[in-house]
Amino acid sequence: MEPTKNFNTTPGMAGESFDDFKAPLFLAWQINSVCNLGCLHCCEDSGHHIPGEMTRDEIFNFLHQVREMNIPYVAISGGEPLLHPNFFEVVEFIRESGISLKVETNGEFIDDKVVDRFVDFDFRSVQISLDGATASTHEVLRLKGDYKKSYTAVKNLVKKGVTTEIVFVPTKFNIHEVGEAIDMAYDLGCYGFYTGKIMRIGRAALNWDKLNPMEEQYKTFFKTLDEKTKQYENKMKVYYYPYDVIEELKYRLEKPSASLLIVPNGNTKLIGPLPFICGNVKEQPLAKVWDRYKKAWHEPKVIEFTKRVIKDPSLLAESNKWQNVF
Repeated sequence: MEPTKNFNTTPGMAGESFDDFKAPLFLAWQINSVCNLGCLHCCEDSGHHIPGEMTRDEIFNFLHQVREMNIPYVAISGGEPLLHPNFFEVVEFIRESGISLKVETNGEFIDDKVVDRFVDFDFRSVQISLDGATASTHEVLRLKGDYKKSYTAVKNLVKKGVTTEIVFVPTKFNIHEVGEAIDMAYDLGCYGFYTGKIMRIGRAALNWDKLNPMEEQYKTFFKTLDEKTKQYENKMKVYYYPYDVIEELKYRLEKPSASLLIVPNGNTKLIGPLPFICGNVKEQPLAKVWDRYKKAWHEPKVIEFTKRVIKDPSLLAESNKWQNVF
C-alpha cells in the first residue's frame, strides 16, 4: 500500500457536511495483507496474512451492502490485491453492480492474460507503483521487486486501452528521478502520474531516517512537479499533494472525508495515519459502521490524540496499533 495517498482524501460535496451523507462517497479497501514484496515504506507492513481476514462469504455480504447503499466508487489495494484468491470474482461483482473501480497494484502479476481480462472490466483506472526511472532506485525501495515486470505491465495495459496511472513514492535515494519518471509515464501513454510526500506510518515510520527526503530535496521535487504539470498540461495528468500527513490531519479534524478505509479483517479505520477503529464490516452492517465513523470524529479521545500527533509526528508510528473508538 502506498504511503503517499491512501489515507482518506475524498471530500464531501461543496457546502455539505459529511454528517449529512447517508452513505460514503468512496471506499478504500485493503482486500488482503499478503504481498510478494517487502517494501521499506509500506503503510501496513504487508507481506503476510493477518488474523481474522474476511472469508469469501463475508466479503460478498459486505459487497452486497456496498451495492445496496449506492456507494459510487471503490479502490482496491492490499498487500498485493492480485494475490487474493477471490480477486477476479470480487472485481466482476463490483463492475457488474455499476460501481466505479480503481485497482492499486505493484503490477508484477499482470501478464498478457490478466491484461486481456482487465480490458473487459473497464476500470476507472489501474494504478501501478514505479518508484523510479531506473530499476536500481525502484528495487532499493521495493525489496524483492522486479522493475521490468511493473514497467511491462504499464506498457501492455496502455497498449490495450486500459486507463493506467503510475504512483511514485519519493525517498532520499529516488527523489531526484521524479522528472524522468514523469517523462517515462508520458512516453508510455499513461493517463496520470501520482506522487506526494512520503507518509510516516507503518514500515515507513520504522525506516524514516533512511527514507525521508531532506527539505532541499523536497524543494527541488516540487519545483520539478510544477514544471512537469505545465509541460504536460492537456496531455497527461500530473497529480501531487503538496502537504504532508500532518497537514492532512489538521484539515480532517475540521472536515472529515466522506469515505471509509477498510482493512483485510473488516476493521474500518477513521484514516490511515490514526490507530482508531470505528467498526468492523464483518460484525456490523455497513450502514451502522458508517454512522459510527461519523460519530467517531466528534469523540474527544479522537480529537485529543489527533492534536497530540500534530504536535508530535513521531506518534504516527502508532498508526497500526489499532484501538476501538467505542
